[in-house]
Amino acid sequence: MTHFKRHTLLIITLTCIIISSCSNTKHLPAGETLYIGNKITIKDNEASKKERKASKTDLAGAVRPRPNSKTLGMRLKLRVYEFAGVPKKKKGLKPFLRKNGEPPVLTSSVNLETNKVILVNLMQNKGFFHTSIKPYFKTDKKKRTTAYFDVTTGPQYTINKTVFLKDSTEPEVSFDIDSTFPQTLLKTGAPYNLDLIKAERNRIDRALKQLGYYWFKSDYIIVQVDTTIGNHKVNMYVAVKRVEVPDQAYQVSYINNIYVYPNFKAHSNGEDTNKANAIVYKGYNIVDPAKKFKPQIFSKAILFEKGDEYNLDDQNTSLNRLVTMGTFKFVKSRYDPVNDSDLDVYYYLTPYPKKSLQFQVGALTQNDNRAGSQASISLLNRNTFKGAEALIFKINGGFEAQYSGENKQPDIYNLGAEVDLSIPHFVVPFIDIQTTGIYVPHTLLKASYNYESQSDLLRINSYKFSYGYDWKQGMRTEHQLYPFNFTYVKTDTLGNANSLNLLYGNLIFNGIIIGPSYEFTYNSQIGPPRMNSFYFDGLIDLSGNILGLAEKADYKTHPQTILGQTYAQYLKFQPDFRYYLRFSPGTSIATRLFFGIGIPYGNSSQLPNIKEFWAGGNSDLRGFPSRLVGPGTFNYLANSNTQYLETLGDLKGEFNIELRQNIYKFLNAAIFYDAGNIWLYHDNPEYPGGKFTSSFYKEIAADVGVGLRFDIKILLLRLDLGMPVREAYLPENDRWVFNKINFGDAAWRRQNLVFNIGIGYPF
Repeated sequence: MTHFKRHTLLIITLTCIIISSCSNTKHLPAGETLYIGNKITIKDNEASKKERKASKTDLAGAVRPRPNSKTLGMRLKLRVYEFAGVPKKKKGLKPFLRKNGEPPVLTSSVNLETNKVILVNLMQNKGFFHTSIKPYFKTDKKKRTTAYFDVTTGPQYTINKTVFLKDSTEPEVSFDIDSTFPQTLLKTGAPYNLDLIKAERNRIDRALKQLGYYWFKSDYIIVQVDTTIGNHKVNMYVAVKRVEVPDQAYQVSYINNIYVYPNFKAHSNGEDTNKANAIVYKGYNIVDPAKKFKPQIFSKAILFEKGDEYNLDDQNTSLNRLVTMGTFKFVKSRYDPVNDSDLDVYYYLTPYPKKSLQFQVGALTQNDNRAGSQASISLLNRNTFKGAEALIFKINGGFEAQYSGENKQPDIYNLGAEVDLSIPHFVVPFIDIQTTGIYVPHTLLKASYNYESQSDLLRINSYKFSYGYDWKQGMRTEHQLYPFNFTYVKTDTLGNANSLNLLYGNLIFNGIIIGPSYEFTYNSQIGPPRMNSFYFDGLIDLSGNILGLAEKADYKTHPQTILGQTYAQYLKFQPDFRYYLRFSPGTSIATRLFFGIGIPYGNSSQLPNIKEFWAGGNSDLRGFPSRLVGPGTFNYLANSNTQYLETLGDLKGEFNIELRQNIYKFLNAAIFYDAGNIWLYHDNPEYPGGKFTSSFYKEIAADVGVGLRFDIKILLLRLDLGMPVREAYLPENDRWVFNKINFGDAAWRRQNLVFNIGIGYPF
């Protein structure tokens, strides 16, 4: 039975179970009751309100066993288990249900006294040394039992003072520990907490490793607590366990020899691991008999040099830099003592296969009855020039066709080729830049060609070359700077627009786009799940600025060319803000605020079409046709004799909010609201009402909708159904259209309900 069929069958069966079953207790053994959870009651007010709330949560989570899980307020897995009964066969529906269900958690499995000991110990670890707990059961008429724990916390002990004790026999390490006292976590007035003590030991251990004490461990630190000073306070004495600490741990360690094995294979004892085959480059011993790698890539990635004092940050940073080069599949290090103070360092690097081939095939749909497919094949060649470079050759193609609808749009076909080279360090003419960050920067060179055909309407040829840099400051922050971008676009019009009644002048650009771009990305979602997450992406894109200023270009009276072609001149800014609020593991709100500001000037009356903004579509304004919202109050349906492929603008504003709720494992639901529009920077008589003015906020289009998301791990399939609630092209006082909603009218549904299919979340 396939995974999909099993899930489908399970959903159908669950529906039957919910309808047919109303009790979780009728199948219990004689004399047993169903354990349904616990209730913690704190009887005194010695602890603060915040601490009482936190303690109740911690205590409730510590009680064992846990009751049967709930889904949508029901113990569905328990019902599935009971519905299946005891299967007579090993295969079939009932064994499958039994396996995916949960047996009942019986009250007899709950030991109140054992739980009492656990809970008292937990409270003592938080400084409540005089906690008392009274446990008991309560059973209702439906044979469901709750475990009650009445807790009297007593006063919480706090820290009176913390003293770092010095060891006269080892003054140096004692001095170094004492130097970290300003950063201590054991602050005067803070509540006693065992977890805080453990964290303090780890803090001291890390601080010492930053000072070169490689062999020191957190276990060598002891924190002695004196609870006898009165007034519910404690004194803390931090010291080293002198009798348990080896002499080696008191010594600062220094880096001796550094060995790098760039072709390491597990259990290999051949030439690739023989020190005698090492060549010395700037103090690094590179064991690479086949000479597959240039030695300088390791001097750029590894921060340690011979004679350096050991440092934990340098150790971790060096490993991470070797990983982020993108050439090595496995990276590990080993430190061997030479004497009490010196360490030999070994780096074992296992490279990825030199070549890899990747195929990708995908389908796409638009909400204006267009569908299509995209396919690509790419060849990755690693370590191309022996400097850990990655060279990618890629060929892609696809089509998009309208399969139904009243307004027939031309079919679109595209074919492209691309070559990308990534070099794992900054390549700057005449300057050698040595970086020390945790991520290796990359220099990027990209060249591409793309051909697009829109039936018998347009033929577009575009050529692009870019040279730039990609680097990360940390796990969440990334920069992309392209000092040089060159794009040449040549469009052939085939003269068949009249027969199709298509207006496509805004889609034509012939000429050159040349200039720098910079993009900054911050994403706090990376890392452990958190309640509040932020995402920001900011783009600055410039073209023809220096050329246009030097030549005093003006598209009306004095247009200028380069290499015999006109060039675009504009300023473009594109900030994208996103905020995610996570109420629980299955419930969250996602919001997006997007601005696009394009200012064409000098040699350009508008942005090139490939740089302009659009609105409407399955990841945008989902209640409107794809790329046909705006600009401004322009209505693409106003002239029944004219059709539009898409409407574009120089400026854009958009706001989205979406409530996301998990329903069952892989199935999620959403309710969303989208609002926004696009505008033109200059007047265009073909798009009346499209220019940006101070009244732009009155010209916002909006929609609402619902959706389903099928998260099957390898991809997320998104289905959204949206409808407009504010139409910007209507008269100003009639733009809200709630009063026109009529789900019972087939004509209204056909004109207003927009179905979207997408891959991944819209934002």
